[in-house]
Amino acid sequence: MLIFFFLMLGATLLTIQTTIFTMLPPWMGNPDLLFLLIVFIAIRFDIFPGALLALLFGLMTDIYAGIFLGLYPVVYLLLYFLLQGMSRLLVIDETVHQAPLAATSYLFTSSGIFIFATILAPDASLDWSWRNVILETLILAVIAIPFYHFCAKLHELVQGGIKNRTFLRPKTGNRFRV
Repeated sequence: MLIFFFLMLGATLLTIQTTIFTMLPPWMGNPDLLFLLIVFIAIRFDIFPGALLALLFGLMTDIYAGIFLGLYPVVYLLLYFLLQGMSRLLVIDETVHQAPLAATSYLFTSSGIFIFATILAPDASLDWSWRNVILETLILAVIAIPFYHFCAKLHELVQGGIKNRTFLRPKTGNRFRV
């Protein structure tokens, strides 16, 4: 249930970023919300379900806007396993720590995608602009904290179900106790 829910959330985010965000003016940037979801999944999920979601998100990104078939699944899986290893060694469970992690990993991932794309097709003219990459990195850093709070609440809601809601009190054996 949890994997299916986050798969649908990722598909929705990818659809939004490839349809609505492309209509925004270039000076506003094109934030990669699916990338933020992959970073969240790498920190919060177990290894197998998270790797499966990262692979599926990479395949969906290749279908929507891929340059070379298989580039995004490989990059997303490498990013996932790198962040999974870092989250086991470092304490990065707080959303405040995840924003700089997402920004630096986005900078390195977008640079890696550009380098792989230029190696795979040296005669093609690929557009690279430090201004756009840094702008998108800053946008991701700004929206990362509210996005991670939202994803954490969704994760708790889906994983815990209705029992763990804060407005419902668990029943105790003493019915006269207030």
